[in-house]
Amino acid sequence: MNKEQVLFYQAGARGDRHPLMSERFDITCVFTPEDLLSLARELTYKVVVCDLSNTYPVDLSACEHLLGDEVMGDLPLVVLSSSNELSDKLAAFELGVSDYLGPDVSMEEICARISKTIFHQVASEQLKDRLESANETAFTVMSDNSDLGSNIQFLLGVNHCDNLDQLGQLFFRTLGNYKVTCSLQMRSLYEIKDMEANGMAKDLESQLLFQMKDGGRYIDFGRRTVVNYGQVSLLIRDMPVDDDRRYGAIKDNTFALIQGVDARLKALDEHHKLLEEKRALQKMSQDVKTVMTNIDESYQDVMRHIVNTVEDLADKIHRRIPALALSEEQESFFEEIADHCVAETNKIFNQGLQVDEVFQRLSDNMDRALESLDDIDELVEAGAAAAEIETSGDGVELF
Repeated sequence: MNKEQVLFYQAGARGDRHPLMSERFDITCVFTPEDLLSLARELTYKVVVCDLSNTYPVDLSACEHLLGDEVMGDLPLVVLSSSNELSDKLAAFELGVSDYLGPDVSMEEICARISKTIFHQVASEQLKDRLESANETAFTVMSDNSDLGSNIQFLLGVNHCDNLDQLGQLFFRTLGNYKVTCSLQMRSLYEIKDMEANGMAKDLESQLLFQMKDGGRYIDFGRRTVVNYGQVSLLIRDMPVDDDRRYGAIKDNTFALIQGVDARLKALDEHHKLLEEKRALQKMSQDVKTVMTNIDESYQDVMRHIVNTVEDLADKIHRRIPALALSEEQESFFEEIADHCVAETNKIFNQGLQVDEVFQRLSDNMDRALESLDDIDELVEAGAAAAEIETSGDGVELF
């Protein structure tokens, strides 16, 4: 069984005064405070015993000198004293000694109390290690929560980015929490946007990202990592390869961020497609309306020309009949034919007016359809504004 190491300072007479203690502990004996402090700096001890049992009155100056040195730190100091006076005990405790053993304490109890002091020291060291580990864990959790909060704010903010420049700048502002330098490439249906944190692009990085966009989700080479997802690629230049925890956290969090960028990029593409479709529908509707208006006007012109021609013809027949020397029956026949032609022509013209009303209703319906497209845009904008108000009102509670 290994003995615990005890650094023993003996004042006054020298010699092996405590054979039982030597059996219980591995004792290193010194006779000056300077030698004690020198050994304490070089070796690891669990306890220091200061034997003042051969000095009277008790002089605690040596204890004060020892405890005032930083090398003692949390190292406990046990005093063996020749005095059992309360004033001496109080003076020792005020200096910071761990235990004070008077002359009436047996050697068995002295050894037991030194062992107990050692157990307390070991327990304190273990507790200190656990506290340091707990503090490290707490700081890690706080850091992770901070990263989570930044990511949530980013995912909420991307919904209000109307173009790739805004989206990229928001991404780099969020990425600033991770203390890494990156290049970002966003490939929309209408353009390829390469960005650095300063808003500019670097040609070499842009070429690499485009060529490696189909190389897998993660591509690691040295301290650099390429992250690909959908229409977005990210090059991280200074990955912390010596810190596994931070390395993994950066990978996980940046991947979540570029997922948000990709989702917004697809939404912007769909929005642009809808705008193009809307413009195409508006142009087509306007063209159809113009054609319908021209057809209607031409139709009405033709109908008016026919009516005028028939009425003019009937008028000429009526004026000409008296000069033809026709019988009354013949005159009635021609007059009836002329009147019938005028009546039928007017009837057809009236039907043409109904066709004009149909054209007008169709034109009005097309106008309303175009207005509904504008209303859809307004509803989308109103919905986005409402979502923003709700988000800002509720907030995101992280702790």
